[in-house]
Order: sequence, then C-alpha cells, then structure tokens
Amino acid sequence: MSDNRNERPCEYVTLAFLARRLQHFRNVTDRPVCLGDLVVVSVDRGKDLGRVAAKYAEHDDVQGDISGDVLRLANENDLRAWRANRDFEQDVLNYCHGRIKARKLDMKLAGCESQLDRKKIRVFFTADRRTDFRKLVRDLAARFKARIEMRQIGVRDHAKRVSGIGICGRELCCSSFKSGFNSITLKSAREQRLTPNPSKVSGLCSRLMCCLDYELDFYKKVAKMFPEPGDNVRLDNRRATVKSMNIFQDSVRVRFEDGTDESMSIDSYHRRRRGRSDAKEKG
Repeated sequence: MSDNRNERPCEYVTLAFLARRLQHFRNVTDRPVCLGDLVVVSVDRGKDLGRVAAKYAEHDDVQGDISGDVLRLANENDLRAWRANRDFEQDVLNYCHGRIKARKLDMKLAGCESQLDRKKIRVFFTADRRTDFRKLVRDLAARFKARIEMRQIGVRDHAKRVSGIGICGRELCCSSFKSGFNSITLKSAREQRLTPNPSKVSGLCSRLMCCLDYELDFYKKVAKMFPEPGDNVRLDNRRATVKSMNIFQDSVRVRFEDGTDESMSIDSYHRRRRGRSDAKEKG
C-alpha cells in the first residue's frame, strides 16, 4: 500500500464491518485509535461505521487498497443510527423477498448491509446459476432511494455470515477468525487417514471442513517418518513386522519373528534400523 500525498505520518487500520468485510483505512484524525474502537469512516459517496480489527504503522507493508479515511470515533448519535440500521436492513430484506417472489427469481437471500448514512445498501444472496437481477435492483433503488449492490456469495460465505457451531463444539472457524478460504480436497482427508466420506468430513456449508487444512503439513511430515502397519523390517538384525504406530506419542509397535512384541520410540526405531545398516557397512 502506498500513498504519494505529502502529509504528516499517520497510522493505517483494518476495519471489520457487520458483513464480515475487512477493509483498510487511513487514520487522519489527531489521535490514534485502539483495537476494538468503533469509528466512522469515509467511503464511496458516504460514511460507514466499523470496528478496528488491526493497526499498522506508516512504514508497515499493508496489502490492499485504501478504502477511505477514519473521520472520528463513533459518538452516541452514530451508534444510535447504526443500531437503527438493523431494523432498516430487515425491512430491506422483507421487501426484497417479496419482489423476488413477484419476479419469480431463483435466488435465496443471505443478508443485507446498509452504510451508516443509508446511501448504499448491499444485499447478499446465493443462487445455483447466474441470475439477472437488474429489475430487482431498480425496485430496491426506487423504494429506498439508495445505491443498491447485489452480491452473490457461495455457500461457504453464507455459512461465514450466519455462523453456527461445528462438530467440535466451537463456533465455525470461518465466522470466528478466518479471513479467507483455502482450497480443500478429499486428498487432505486421505493423507490424515480420515474416512474420505464427504458426509463425515463436511461442515455446515456442505463443503469439506476448513480444519482439514490445519494439520495437513504435520501429517505429511509424519508420513515420511513413520512406517506403515504391515511393513516387514529388520531391527538389530532381527526380522519384525510393524503392527501399529502412534504418531501422537511418537511410538511404533513391532512383532518379532519369535512372536514377541515391543514398543519403541520412533527415534529408537530408526536408530535400530540404521544400526543394522551400519553393521553391514562395517562388516
């Protein structure tokens, strides 16, 4: 991010809005803002209110465009208008739903977000195919006298907006802390030895769970370190078969040809296998 205007040093902030949008702004006020502050910002043809989610010094490399300036900390009038917008947004959704039915459009409303000054309204929806909503936009613009932005989102974005509780018992990752989505495939599940059944590894959005990506690098590393159950190996010049492994305890259990079982750490396993190779080289 760069700014060629000659002005005093200032801080940059990332703001989070109700629709879970994250945008960068320049603080042009006389005082710094703090994380969690509600601030009023200048946006395209109007004003909006967001919460400070991150701060950057002027020399920091902040990725993304500047969306506007921080004008002031939100005052009581701003907060009153911000709260009133929740009822206004519900009115927009109710009217929009009626127009969708009247025009027989194949789309499902997912939410609505109004700027603080109500000069711009974003309506989020999901649809299985491309939808011509130009007449719907004209209906909304005529009714609410505002710029209307219809934004089609995917099922993962919809889950992020509405939130929920995952099978882990915690709030969905996408709605609690994730700012973006990674590509998740069934290969990630297979590499973690999970049942590649989509119904068992899918989240509330019906897509593969985001958390499948969190420990993938760990499992890839483990796959190179640990033997597979059933592998025939030689330890201390004795034949053995790998019976099981515990990657969380770093242990391997083997059965020797005389029928005895032994558990050992993965380090001991590789050391005893290398001992066999070293002995061959010395011999």
